[in-house]
Amino acid sequence: MNMLLALSLISFDPGVGTAGFDFLRVTPTAREAAMAGAVTGDAQSPMAFWYSPALVLGSELPRAHVGYVNYVAGIHLGSVAYSRPLAANKGIGIGIVYLNAGTMKRTDPLGNELGMFGVSYTDVNLSAALKLSELVLVGAGFQGLYGSIDTFFGIGVAANLGARARIPLEGFEGLYAGLACRNIGYQAKPFQSGRDKMPLEFAVGLAYLPNSSINLTADVLKPVDNRFVFRAGIEGWVADILVLRAGYTTLGADLKSGGGTDILAGLTTGLGFRYQKYQLDYAFIPMVELGMAHRISFSIEL
Repeated sequence: MNMLLALSLISFDPGVGTAGFDFLRVTPTAREAAMAGAVTGDAQSPMAFWYSPALVLGSELPRAHVGYVNYVAGIHLGSVAYSRPLAANKGIGIGIVYLNAGTMKRTDPLGNELGMFGVSYTDVNLSAALKLSELVLVGAGFQGLYGSIDTFFGIGVAANLGARARIPLEGFEGLYAGLACRNIGYQAKPFQSGRDKMPLEFAVGLAYLPNSSINLTADVLKPVDNRFVFRAGIEGWVADILVLRAGYTTLGADLKSGGGTDILAGLTTGLGFRYQKYQLDYAFIPMVELGMAHRISFSIEL
């Protein structure tokens, strides 16, 4: 079943390895995807706790998010989230992500077609954060996981841990460092006989916000079943209405096929519009020979 899971997911996201519930490595929000997923030090969407539970406290107001991802090969992903502070020093967030990989051909060992089957996954994430001081935030999250492949299904549980600290370095106000450990878990109900490993990964990141218009981020990520990954992103606001974003990830090397479009491998782009308490974000991810991936997110401060 590990092989089936890898084949069904690795074809559309280079961040996926060979662990169970690999869909957890897909970036569900447009803003963070446009910055190549370099978000451990700073993620600003209402669903920021997906990347590090410490980032629940990214706003002093309740916020909501709804998002949609359109991948190649008929794969779709939707997400909803809500986060809010409970007091000056603590907050919570809850989010749901659903992935539908459409239908695939069922074949026997000789390659004869035996109809179609579907693949889908669901994650429910509940996270909380606490401000330990004016400099340090910590957080923890719990995930309930469900996957369905043909007539088989699997159930898993996972935890996330995160911390973010503002670095009081003179001349570099707005400098933050983050740590995250994601998907510490267990497949309680395997799809068939053997339990898959969870997609455990560790991340460290920096974010530099010299003013309200510019944000620079960089992450180093180490999945337990893959090599080290470097990610970097930048965003800039124009008149507090329009934001432009771009990023790069070394995982783009997995998409290269020797063609002329290889130069785009690993690049990410996007933009957003903000009006009062409403924000619309879009990410456009070239995936070389596989096609294009699109993400759109809508958020609101309540």
